Amino acid sequence: MRKKTYILIALSVFLSCAVIAEDPSVYLLDNPWLVLRSFLVSYPDEISGVDYDPVVKDWFMTVSDRRLYWASGRLLPLDRIGKKESYRAYVDYLYPEKTPDPASFSAETIAALNADALAESRSAAKAYEPSFYDALYDGLTRRKIESHIVRFDYLGSRVSVHEKIVEPLKRVEKKLYELAVSDESVRDFIASISSVEGYNWREIADSPTRSNHSWGFAVDILPKNWGKKNIYWNWVSYWNDRWMLIPLDRRWMPPEPVIKAYESEGFIWGGKWLLWDDMHFEYRPELIQLQRWGHAGDIDK
Repeated sequence: MRKKTYILIALSVFLSCAVIAEDPSVYLLDNPWLVLRSFLVSYPDEISGVDYDPVVKDWFMTVSDRRLYWASGRLLPLDRIGKKESYRAYVDYLYPEKTPDPASFSAETIAALNADALAESRSAAKAYEPSFYDALYDGLTRRKIESHIVRFDYLGSRVSVHEKIVEPLKRVEKKLYELAVSDESVRDFIASISSVEGYNWREIADSPTRSNHSWGFAVDILPKNWGKKNIYWNWVSYWNDRWMLIPLDRRWMPPEPVIKAYESEGFIWGGKWLLWDDMHFEYRPELIQLQRWGHAGDIDK
């Protein structure tokens, strides 16, 4: 796999919030029960309940026997609530239903995506406090996470991922093979796969946090040939400072039925980020659940 230079994925989230018509982060932070319930529905085996603590005066959820408080979306243990401003919220954007189209971008959106603005955003970026992901994936250290990494055959390739997303991926695979019987675009997509990259312990370049690949719940699907199209914004940005205006038809993308199959099993697609990563899928069922309830991102035109 060609080496990726990883920029904070949180940055794409931040920018998604910054340029939509009504900033969803404000709405989400004011609705803890809604967001916590999306987690409860999405991770029923790990989250046993959502409740309100009248002493702390905050909502909390119980994750693998740990009580994590809302803390303005930071999901913190009690002893870290006082430091909540040091961390970013776990859900600070809404996943769009459609791929943002550069043809509709406002001048504000374009300005937010230029090199200077991105550098400034990177320098100000905050990390997740890791207690929530640690409770879900038991992977605070490399040694711990690798005890949960499983390697298996997937879409004709070998991939290593966290054991918790093996079954969702297998369900996606089953759907894709069923679709391929009658859908040529899905059949061609499967045949085009060169490799599927999953777990990779690493911190994201220029950021204080770990890539979601380090938790094992993200995969990159690399095609054998992307036909001189563009697949990842950062690769393009090295030689084209107007990368954000590249038309959608000049980007390599999985077919829509493939994207829908992943979303149906709780995976979001990186092609719907403003900092697009069209090879990337990650397991974020809470964002899919919020979208199903009618809470979806909408880029400001």
